[in-house]
Amino acid sequence: MDAQDIIELIEYFRNLQNNEMKFEIEELRGYINIRFEELYDKLTEYIDFNHSNHPL
Repeated sequence: MDAQDIIELIEYFRNLQNNEMKFEIEELRGYINIRFEELYDKLTEYIDFNHSNHPL
């Protein structure tokens, strides 16, 4: 194994790590989007409920 092989292995594992991190970030974004949608739904339900019980 020469220096070029070592460099290629380092680049390979660096790319592999970057791809794994990108995948984890995408998973996290999806989870956050779902949570924000749930929060938005609950807030609109709360506002609608309170607005109907206390008209201006």
